[in-house]
Amino acid sequence: MHRFVTEEKISGVGEEILLGKEESAHASKVLRLRPGEPVQLIDGENRYDAVLTDVSAEGTRARVTALCPSPEATAQAVLWQGLPKADKLELIAQKATELGAWEIWPVEMLRSVARLGKNDSKKQERLSRIALEAAKQSGRAHVPEVRGAVSFEKALKRLEEEPFDLILVAWEEEHALPLSKAVEKYRQSHDELKRVLIVIGPEGGIDEAEQQRIATLGAQSVTLGPRILRTETAGLCALAALWTAMGEM
Repeated sequence: MHRFVTEEKISGVGEEILLGKEESAHASKVLRLRPGEPVQLIDGENRYDAVLTDVSAEGTRARVTALCPSPEATAQAVLWQGLPKADKLELIAQKATELGAWEIWPVEMLRSVARLGKNDSKKQERLSRIALEAAKQSGRAHVPEVRGAVSFEKALKRLEEEPFDLILVAWEEEHALPLSKAVEKYRQSHDELKRVLIVIGPEGGIDEAEQQRIATLGAQSVTLGPRILRTETAGLCALAALWTAMGEM
């Protein structure tokens, strides 16, 4: 079923929603949909079944028929991704969205080959578009925000301002505590896990000084297993391990 992201929050069943120009054009010119066809609408918080009532490039409309069960996880998982080189971040944004990431934070770290640059705003726009399309494809109710790439220092400041229940650093020097066990241990002593940050280093890994500084904010170092994973694989593996430990997969 075709899915469309709305620019406004949906109040409930029976409401008629006007899609934005881009989504309207996609429905009419690319998909060539017709009134009466079933679709799904995503408003950033929920997903709804709907039926098209009018289709045109200027303004496609749909009437909401039902609220769908939420596909979102019980916890918000934020992925701190050490800034990788080339177009790896595009793959990460797409697949992390499919795997349920709530937000993605690209962070320049000591061992990052790629560096912050002048075209970062354009890259962020492209990554946001990739996340949006991935959210539609995978049936998400929430479209993850891909934050603008920042320095390690700014990321630490952000951590001080935005609290997390659990911060997990995938560090290659940690061999004793698997990520899944860290999650299970937390859940045994707490009523719920609402917000978790997963920290992944760039191609060169996380420098020990960086690991220690994140640890001062309450982070735990965890392992993703005995095999060395590429940076574009590690975050995806971590998300899968998180959801498995929480019974989401």
